[in-house]
Amino acid sequence: MIRSAAPVGGWVAGLPMYDWPEVRDEVDALWAAIARRLCQVGVDAPVGLWRPDHVSELWVAPNLLAAQVCGLNVVGSLRGRVEVLGALDYGVEGCQPGDYRSVVACHAGDPADGLDDFRGRCAAINGRESQSGHAALVDLIAPLAEGGRFFDEVVETGSHRASIRAVAEGRADLTSIDAVAWSLATSHEPAVDELRIIGWTEPMPAPPLVIGWAHVGLRETVNAAVSEAVALLGEEVRRPLDLYGYRVRSTSDYEVLADRLAAAEVGGYPVVA
Repeated sequence: MIRSAAPVGGWVAGLPMYDWPEVRDEVDALWAAIARRLCQVGVDAPVGLWRPDHVSELWVAPNLLAAQVCGLNVVGSLRGRVEVLGALDYGVEGCQPGDYRSVVACHAGDPADGLDDFRGRCAAINGRESQSGHAALVDLIAPLAEGGRFFDEVVETGSHRASIRAVAEGRADLTSIDAVAWSLATSHEPAVDELRIIGWTEPMPAPPLVIGWAHVGLRETVNAAVSEAVALLGEEVRRPLDLYGYRVRSTSDYEVLADRLAAAEVGGYPVVA
C-alpha cells in the first residue's frame, strides 16, 4: 500500500481497518463523500486520507478529525485520547447493525471436528492488541485452557491477511479473522480457499470511528456528516466494501471489551497461549 507523508497543519483522517489495496479506491471514495458533507457545514476536512507507516501515528494525532480504530484500543492504549463517534455497519452475519464478530478458521484439509481438537497445536494471531484476532479468541479458548495454556505455539502475523496465509501454508493450524476482513479475503485473497470455517466468536461492537478527545465538541457534526454520506453512497462504493450503513455509538459501548479482558485475567487465561 502506498503511504502518505504526514500532513502539515489542518485536520487528519484515516480509515485503516479495512483499507486493502484492492478496495483502496472505494475507501477513498467513502472518505471523499464524508469530507464533502463536512465542508458543507463549515468543517475544513482533509481531502484525502492519511496513511502513515505506523497507524498509531494517526490515532494519536492532536488534530484527529476521524479515524477507524480497533475497539480494544478505545478501552486500552487510546483511553482518554479519543472519543467514539460511531461504527460503520458491514452487515456481518449474525450481528446487529454496528456489531461484528470473528470467523474461526482452520485448513480445509484439517480433520478437526471442534476447537478442542486444536489443543497443543499452533494458532496464528494478527496482533495482541486486536479484538477480532486475539481477544475474541481468548474468550473462545478460555473454557478449554488448562493452567493458562491451550496451544503449543502462537505466531503473530501482523495482519488478518497474513494469518489466513499462515494457515493456508501450514505454518499455523487455527486463526481468528475479523468477519469483514474474511469477506474481503473471499474476494481478493486466494489463500482463503485453502481454509474452512470451524466456528464463530460472539458479536461485539464493531471497530469505531473516533475523534481526538480535544475536539469532542464536533462529535454531533461529524456523526451527522458520516451518516448522511454513507446513506447517499452509490452501490459502486458500498458493494466492494460490504458497507450497509452507520450506527452512532459511545465510548461506553466498548467497555464490554475491557470487562472481558479483566475477566480473562481473573480466570487465568489473559492471552492466547
